[in-house]
Amino acid sequence: MSYAHILVAVDLTSSSQKVIDKAISLAKGENSKISLVFVDVDRVVLEPKDKQSLEEQIKTLADQSTYPIDNALIVVGDLHMKLSGIVKETGVDLVVCGHHHKLWSRLFSSVPKVANAVEADLLVVYLDK
Repeated sequence: MSYAHILVAVDLTSSSQKVIDKAISLAKGENSKISLVFVDVDRVVLEPKDKQSLEEQIKTLADQSTYPIDNALIVVGDLHMKLSGIVKETGVDLVVCGHHHKLWSRLFSSVPKVANAVEADLLVVYLDK
């Protein structure tokens, strides 16, 4: 299956690289566009200083990538709602995100909400420690 535009949800930790690499492996053969997004679910508004720091972090991920990154976004709000909106607005046909198998992730996973909200294919990459 080929994809024209892949959206990669990152958490700005070192595990983000594994999720980006998976998206790149799917994009390379098809010349797909890749966009990155970080959704800050812990805040309502980003202070300029915080926004600048997050933008620098996501830019670093994009610059370290072995594939051209079309866009890198920082947004605030509910993960599933923000991803759903971005998918609709930009024509994304695949969303790639990571998932840790930890107690809290098992109890409060956002994957079911994302799967129900996003109108695109969804790839969940297992992230070990």
